[in-house]
Amino acid sequence: MKRILALFFFISSFTMVFSQEYSFNYGKIEPNELSMKSYPKDTTASAVYIYKTMNASYQFNSGGFNIEYEYASKIKVLKSDGTSYANINIPFYASEVSGSPKEMITRIEAIAYNMEDGKVVKTKMSKNYIFEERINKQWKQIKFSIPAVKVGTVIEYKYKITSERYYQLPDWIIQQNIPIIYGNYEVRIPEYFNFDIESRGSESPKTEEKPITQTFIITSKGNTETVSANARQLNFIVNDLSAIKDEPNIWYPDDYKAQINFELRSTQFPYSMFQSYTTTWEKIDERLKEDNDFGGALKLKNPYKEETTALNLSGATSIEKIRKIFLLAKSKIAWNDEYGFWGYNVKKAIKNGTGNNAEINFVLISMLKDAGLNAFPMIMSRRSLGKLPYTHPSQEKINTFVVGVNDTDSTAVYIDGSIKHGDINILPPVLMSDRVRKFGIKGEEAWGDLSKIGKTSVNTIIQGDIKPDGTISGKRVSYYLGQFAANYRHAFKEEKDSTSFIEKSENEYAISIKDYTHKGVNELSPLVQMNYEFTKKITCNDEHIYLSPMIFPHLTQNQFTKEDRKLPVEFDYPYNIRITSILNIPEGYQIEEMPKPIRINLENKGCTCSYNIATSDNQISIAYTFAMNTTFYSKEEYPLLRSLWAKIIDKNNEQIVLKKTNKAAVAQQVK
Repeated sequence: MKRILALFFFISSFTMVFSQEYSFNYGKIEPNELSMKSYPKDTTASAVYIYKTMNASYQFNSGGFNIEYEYASKIKVLKSDGTSYANINIPFYASEVSGSPKEMITRIEAIAYNMEDGKVVKTKMSKNYIFEERINKQWKQIKFSIPAVKVGTVIEYKYKITSERYYQLPDWIIQQNIPIIYGNYEVRIPEYFNFDIESRGSESPKTEEKPITQTFIITSKGNTETVSANARQLNFIVNDLSAIKDEPNIWYPDDYKAQINFELRSTQFPYSMFQSYTTTWEKIDERLKEDNDFGGALKLKNPYKEETTALNLSGATSIEKIRKIFLLAKSKIAWNDEYGFWGYNVKKAIKNGTGNNAEINFVLISMLKDAGLNAFPMIMSRRSLGKLPYTHPSQEKINTFVVGVNDTDSTAVYIDGSIKHGDINILPPVLMSDRVRKFGIKGEEAWGDLSKIGKTSVNTIIQGDIKPDGTISGKRVSYYLGQFAANYRHAFKEEKDSTSFIEKSENEYAISIKDYTHKGVNELSPLVQMNYEFTKKITCNDEHIYLSPMIFPHLTQNQFTKEDRKLPVEFDYPYNIRITSILNIPEGYQIEEMPKPIRINLENKGCTCSYNIATSDNQISIAYTFAMNTTFYSKEEYPLLRSLWAKIIDKNNEQIVLKKTNKAAVAQQVK
């Protein structure tokens, strides 16, 4: 009995202490929240959510159902960069299309709590700090910055969204860049709405569900009726949810965070027919085909017919035709650095000479079709906004498209209005999605993969002389193909002039450059060639010369420094690197130490590296190859990838030691 009583008092005291440590009610602050200096479960955190909650419930008014969302958050600022969490952006749907459903944000409140002279000081945010701005044709956002925020501050804010989009319960991405002590999403769904609900992420929330009754007051033709409906109340709860921080080599971290996804399957309102909302990608294609701002834009007639005719494309190959037409389109409409999907501003883009990639693509398709080429949209989601779902088709997930063109009866090539430095099949990496759909095609044949299109490589040839005075002089020739050609063009054009570009290369490799030339920089082509002569200082003394035979190393620093990782690793594209060096050993020297050849690779050969070194006729020859064959590595594969990277860096940095021979030493003494 004593043990039971002791256990009861322990549990009671633990619950009391926990409740005293943190308050999950808006407007209430606990002393521990202000005195906290760091979060014990993640001492690296710049801030921590004490709570993050949302309540969603259906309401009925004269216009029909809507959804009311009530958000509330409390954040403790622990480090200086944690003050950024006082800057709040709230997107909401506000389409410019007349009659579209709208969303409205109201009841915005925010408070900053600080401890000053032993007293809690509350600073309420004035309405003057709240601003509204348009993001695009469909979305706006509310922005505000909570004042009086510094290290040690506790921030608290709440707001309400009323949405006419009753058919759309938005996904709730619970996990954030900072830890969450307590999170709760409560949603009440009347029996009239049937949703598929999916929980995702490695730290899934706990789900609680219970049946409840909801009451709605319906007014029609002056008559008022009270209707009771069965409903589901769902609570998704997290405690001590760890942070998923931004890491290198990841396109869209939200894909891997703990979240709740909703998909409306059907509705069944009183005295109304059953309505299925289950859709397919083929049905979405049909809707897009009938939409004037997409299907209608695909019917655009070539606005530059005379200029296209003047290109004299007869006798040209399909690739030559595509390049010439693309260059003409880009000369008429410059990309404005924005991505889009709809075509409601195509005429404006033609008139003003500037537009987003979709507007250029609609024009490009019209020009290609006019030239007898089969051009079509490949619809997608940009990598930075997640992937198109296979199993839950949704028009909401589509945000852009690229242009596919049939090169032959069985092959297609791809191009996009946003290309500045690439070529056919050399798209900006953000568009190289592994899930794209050929518009208007049914079944599995509609799906395509743009993540591996084109070939990307660098082939470098180096010939040099090692000199006793502690220098290497030689020639370098490099051939950049595919994405590396685009990267080279971009880097060159970012500099103010060629001198600045050369100086940057000199600083990167600690060399001096002369007779620098290149080809293909100002062309739409897959290849850039670079040539120059160089001089590089190396370490030497009276007896030895020390140098790395990898004069232009591939890798020198390991970007994967963390021992473990919560997210997978995603590289931009597959690529190959080949470096061939022939170095002449100075007369009177011989090799004392030399790196050993090695071949290293991951178990699945997704990434391989070969380092071969040999000597012959007073020459050192190095053949280095690196192949990134697989662009996705799970978090379980991360330790192997990290280890591989470390080994490759070691080989890139290894040195050769040359020793002066006795014959050379005697000759020097005679002199």
